[in-house]
Amino acid sequence: MNLVEQRVIDFVAATASKEPTPGGGAIAALTAATGAALAEMVANLTFGKKGYEEVQSEMEELQTKAEAIRNRMLELSQADADVFNIFMNALGLPKNTDEEKIARTAAIQHAYKDAAMVPFEIGELAYQIFDLAELASKKGNQNLITDGIIAAINARAAVKAAFLNVRINLSGIKDEAFVANVTAKMNAIEQNLDAKEAAIISLYK
Repeated sequence: MNLVEQRVIDFVAATASKEPTPGGGAIAALTAATGAALAEMVANLTFGKKGYEEVQSEMEELQTKAEAIRNRMLELSQADADVFNIFMNALGLPKNTDEEKIARTAAIQHAYKDAAMVPFEIGELAYQIFDLAELASKKGNQNLITDGIIAAINARAAVKAAFLNVRINLSGIKDEAFVANVTAKMNAIEQNLDAKEAAIISLYK
């Protein structure tokens, strides 16, 4: 069964089980999905509210963007489990001959890259939630300001968690240019995480 089609209680139980999936990557994606959902909720509960007439178009754009991220994160939650299984299959390939060893090594390296790029997309996309959370917290229904702020807190957690998964997979990749490129992109994003989260948290006074 698709992970996101499970009941919450079953998803959490599966995470706690002896099975390796769903793991940290899937949880990062789910964390990001809930962050996007909170920002989206603020927009939905701002529509038609007295005193918020001037921000309706901004809330519509917020709702659209948050919904897209939420849906993509659910797809990535499943994708993270799928790439892990592909990696395990690559490890199980035969290595009796030189040809088999070469093919197995190539398959493992390819699987490592896929296993790195799925959580990288999770982290990169989760970073976009900060802008949505800020808009929700500043201009959305102020009765829900803490929900907008929690969206940012979840975004930061998702980025950090996802990038940890990226880094552990990068450690097995022999393509140095690939590793350097992905690492540089993560470092650039992570430089601003604490400041962005702190700025949005400070909106609640």
